[in-house]
Amino acid sequence: MKWAVRSVVALLATAFVAAPRPAPAAQRPPETVDQAEALIEQERPEEAIAELDRWLKRRPDDARALLLRSTARFMLGETDAGRVDLDRALELDPTQREGWLNLAGLEVAAGRWDAALAAFERAERLDPDAPENDLNLGTTLLLRGDLEPATRRFARYLAGPGDTAEGHYLVAKSYATAGYEALAVETLRAAVERDERARRSARTDPAFSALADHPRYRQLLATDAWTPPPGALRAERTFPARYDGGRGTLMRAVLDALQLSGRPLDPWVEVTEDWALVWSDVRVKVTDAADGGRVELSAAPGRYGAEEWTAETADLFRSIALRIAARPERPPATPVDAPLPP
Repeated sequence: MKWAVRSVVALLATAFVAAPRPAPAAQRPPETVDQAEALIEQERPEEAIAELDRWLKRRPDDARALLLRSTARFMLGETDAGRVDLDRALELDPTQREGWLNLAGLEVAAGRWDAALAAFERAERLDPDAPENDLNLGTTLLLRGDLEPATRRFARYLAGPGDTAEGHYLVAKSYATAGYEALAVETLRAAVERDERARRSARTDPAFSALADHPRYRQLLATDAWTPPPGALRAERTFPARYDGGRGTLMRAVLDALQLSGRPLDPWVEVTEDWALVWSDVRVKVTDAADGGRVELSAAPGRYGAEEWTAETADLFRSIALRIAARPERPPATPVDAPLPP
């Protein structure tokens, strides 16, 4: 149920709660409550509350309806009213795991670590195999200052369901938020090794802002350590235009050519002073070269046949060259053009 993720994440700074498993069909609530849940899924909480208000007038002790109304109220920022509904829902039916996750989110947002741990532990007892248990409990233990038990939880998570770029990224966020800079950088490095776009995400993620002056974090952001897999397709060309930290003619020409090619294009471009990365069905790296700028293309093994790859890259390079020619680069300032010293 996606609504459980959205409602909790809106209230959490650093706990990461995954969606609970839907109830079996035989245990589904009546049609009116189903309709309210669908409205919450569609992010229409006001309409969901109207449906649930009518239902709860007739069935004031319907725990599932109360839980749904609490979620809708949280979505609207009505935290106090949502908490009343949530507490009553769990009192009536303490087996509602998503309710304990939502309660834990409230406690984390309020900085009540012991209460958050207790709620996450209740959720874990209801589903010991849920993949997010170790992440949620590790994050809360870390925020409470219990580094060793938190690290044990994280290690188990990262050795199992969290052994992905996203899993390492979430643990890195937890370490960064709690002030463990070295652990945050190393865990983020593991995320980047699994998917280099984790580095791009970290650049604008407030959770990592405290690491801005950390030398290893700065080095991680500045380094493109990606290596092509065996059999990857490669092509590169140098153009008479500079990259110039993303400000030069070359970067604009590359983006224009990619957009006009009709390729699916990731709208988020990673730009540094020394290089930029653009992701499409090909990986595009743009840098400066001794005599202009360089564009490097790579594609996954088997993505193109050899002849198709040659034709595709030639077309793209030709399009880039045409756009550079249509927008000639202004030459760098010379001493004659520069202002005279005082």
